[in-house]
Amino acid sequence: MIGRQREIAALLRQLEAVRAGATRVALIAGEPGIGKTHLLRELARIAAAEGVLMLRGGASEAEGMPPYLPFLEAFGRYIRSADVGDLRAAAGDDATTLALLLPELGARLGQLPPGYPLPPEQARLRLYDAVGDFLAAIGARHSLALLLDDLHWADPATLDLICQVARRSEAGGAQARLLILGAYREGEIAHHAAFQRTVAELNRLRLLTVVAVGPLGAAEIGVLAADYLGAPASDQLIQLLFAHSEGNPFFAEELLRGWIEIGAIAQSGDRWELAARSAPPLPASLTIAIRQRLARLESESLDLLRTAAIVGRTFDASLLAEVAAQPPEQVEQRLRAAAEARVLRASLAGVFEFSHDKIRESLYEEVTSAGRRRLHQAIGRALEARAAHAAAAPLDELAFHYTRSGDRAKGADYALLAAERARDAYAPEAALEQYRAALDLLETSDGRRGAILIGLGDIALLAGAEREAIDAFTLARDWFEQRREPIVAGSAAWRLGLAWWRLEALAEACAALESALALLDGHAGPELVHALIDLGSLLAVSLHRQSEGLAHARRALALSQQIGDERLVAAASRTVGNLLVRSNAIAEGTPLLERALAMAAGADDPSEAEECCACLGHAYSWAGEIERLGPLLRPWMAFARRCHDPYQLRHIYSYQAKLAIMQARWVDARDALALARATVAHLSSPEPHALLTTFEGEMAYWQGDYAAAERLFAAASATFRAIGPGALVWFLGLLGLAQVSQGKLAAVRTCASELATLAAALPADTIPTAAVTAYLAIIALALGDQEQIARCRSQLLGHRGQWHNILIDRALGQLAMAQRDWRAAQESLAAAESTARRGELLPELALVLVAQADLSLARSGRTGGGDERRLVAEALALYDRIGNSVEAGRLRARLAGLGRATAALPAGLSPREAEVLRLVAAGKSNREIARALVLSEKTVANHIANIFAKTSSENRAGATAFAIRHGLA
Repeated sequence: MIGRQREIAALLRQLEAVRAGATRVALIAGEPGIGKTHLLRELARIAAAEGVLMLRGGASEAEGMPPYLPFLEAFGRYIRSADVGDLRAAAGDDATTLALLLPELGARLGQLPPGYPLPPEQARLRLYDAVGDFLAAIGARHSLALLLDDLHWADPATLDLICQVARRSEAGGAQARLLILGAYREGEIAHHAAFQRTVAELNRLRLLTVVAVGPLGAAEIGVLAADYLGAPASDQLIQLLFAHSEGNPFFAEELLRGWIEIGAIAQSGDRWELAARSAPPLPASLTIAIRQRLARLESESLDLLRTAAIVGRTFDASLLAEVAAQPPEQVEQRLRAAAEARVLRASLAGVFEFSHDKIRESLYEEVTSAGRRRLHQAIGRALEARAAHAAAAPLDELAFHYTRSGDRAKGADYALLAAERARDAYAPEAALEQYRAALDLLETSDGRRGAILIGLGDIALLAGAEREAIDAFTLARDWFEQRREPIVAGSAAWRLGLAWWRLEALAEACAALESALALLDGHAGPELVHALIDLGSLLAVSLHRQSEGLAHARRALALSQQIGDERLVAAASRTVGNLLVRSNAIAEGTPLLERALAMAAGADDPSEAEECCACLGHAYSWAGEIERLGPLLRPWMAFARRCHDPYQLRHIYSYQAKLAIMQARWVDARDALALARATVAHLSSPEPHALLTTFEGEMAYWQGDYAAAERLFAAASATFRAIGPGALVWFLGLLGLAQVSQGKLAAVRTCASELATLAAALPADTIPTAAVTAYLAIIALALGDQEQIARCRSQLLGHRGQWHNILIDRALGQLAMAQRDWRAAQESLAAAESTARRGELLPELALVLVAQADLSLARSGRTGGGDERRLVAEALALYDRIGNSVEAGRLRARLAGLGRATAALPAGLSPREAEVLRLVAAGKSNREIARALVLSEKTVANHIANIFAKTSSENRAGATAFAIRHGLA
């Protein structure tokens, strides 16, 4: 292929890896006409010659195309040509599922057994697994290449399927030796969120190679011209062609074709020359060049091609003959002539496609609006007549053509059928588009409107369009209430509450769920159980109304057990268990959560199982059983991915990062944070974004970048504050810790005041209360606030052994130390050390060791003791390992001071006073001393006053002289 040796070599390397047993995805990127499709064909030619089985398809910009179009085309060609016996063997037990996506399969195999219904997320997984198995069976005896063109137009469902097939093949769930080779226009994906998600996921899987195809050079344009013209071109012609084509092969060929037809160039001897001294006329654009070429075709052929452009990018010659009311032989003849002129390509027997989308686009635009309506009507009727004898109707095309024809009734009917098919094939964006079209076309009095609104809302949630879901559910609730159908109205209100909750609009969510409960009360069915579960969770989790929430959850559990639906029982058990844990009944709630997870997994309900894993993750971490989090993350991730809902994945990568951060596994943390960013980037809910920012702040904090941590915590707190106090209470304390570490005591006091206000609104002795009190405890220690220290210690005693970003036992040990309760401090810090070592919480362990060193110093009243030295040295080693140079520097200074310590301090100085005196002698201000020793400035001033009195010094200079005389500086 002209000038593409480098690109072909890169693609052949991917093909070799596939033939060796791997799975690979290669994407060819470039501008329109640059040669991407030609490159695909060249690789297909080489691969086919080496025995690789090829399946080809492409996406299309044309409206009315069904979801999964590239796969439909690729598999369709195989299904039409394969032996029926081979086809039946390849489909196997998945034939019924595959027929949802590939109606032609049912037509060839005959009557298929009925399927069984599953929730949407499981139905999608089943379909994707079936596609993977089908590919494996097709390619069982070969390496297999799936060539997919124009992926910049691919619908999200197609892109999701590419990811799933690649992931499954690489993991061994299907036969490997698969190359997925696609092409796309790099300038048309900037706002294609699904495409960007796909690229991110394939990169994460280490399966993707992108081959950029750039313009040809002048010499390569010369080779292209010689190949096209059949003889070399003159240097002058090559330079002109290169200048005006800008190295674009398609445009270069169009220019040559046009110049030949108008006689602007001619062959002279053994080469082609410009026929005139003046430059030949140049079209202003590629589109104009195409129109100039089309204008030279016969008018009858042009009319036929305009009709074909209305049918679509790929079309059947016999269908075109019906629509154009012309003899099939005459139509076939004209299409063959157009193919010879390179306007069309013959795809299969009787099937043609436009050689470039710009050609179809130009022809389509030449048809008047009235002509388009007439042709859409004719195409719709022809497709409808054919569908009567086919296994499955082309619903998307029928909906498109009848909608554009002005036939509202038929357009609505087919749009609704297409929406349901797309929903069943788990293509939510395509289904959403069809539901919208159906609603626009329906008469306002149509009795189907309410159900369609609910269907639209459900699909909008799956597509991440929460605002559209809210509008649909609100209209549906009102619709059914007006018709006095309370159960369906209540179900719509329940869905409305969930949609508001996703956006963290808690007041609106609560109001909607309460209205659902009012509509459903008295109807003891699954709808009521769902409303009770979600209202109970919202009240307890987001609004901290624990007793009300738990009462609703217990009622849901009792009702679900009466109904006997295992999925409902699992959901209600999970809710009760979660709310018990949050009420600090961890020992009672955790077994209930574990049973709920077992039930959900047994019922093959990945969505519920994912929720159970999330709740168990909190239970284990709050209980201080950090070592149980790692094993839980694996099934949690598996269940979340099976849901195929980005919202279900909103927290999983962030919590992976959280655990890695607390264990100082920075590479793992950065990888997980990158995945989290890609996952939440397109979510409307603000909460996952704020949580991710919080964990980014925690990584900066533990690495000693306290200023960056403060900025990130402040940004996250602003979002949580907007959501409401129920969200803010969990995270505001981190901002206070970052301020403490920088000695910003005025800001710390402001933060502590807000934390105290938040804590006062919480139910006593619950998990949220423990979390906020732990932050208040550390802040009180920094400020030397003895009253707050006593209050926090009393409130935290009921949470011993727990972890809430702070080991409660560490906080209790430091609080007890501040009250000179040495025995209690020692016991608490020993328990904290055990938890930190067991859970490999390295930053926490370093803090515990420093606290134990402080305890050793405080109890002995002397510096330089063996325990203190050993503990400081271990903490220093940990901070070096963590990479926190700030804390490591402080501990090095302390260790150096221990080396200079004497058996007894002069003038009755206490160890803390000696530390302060050393810093005074070093020229530090009160603020700098407070920051270094994590004290308040007031406490530092008190220490300095005591030092002056004990050393008989009148000022800092005198104190410095005393320190030097006694070896303290």
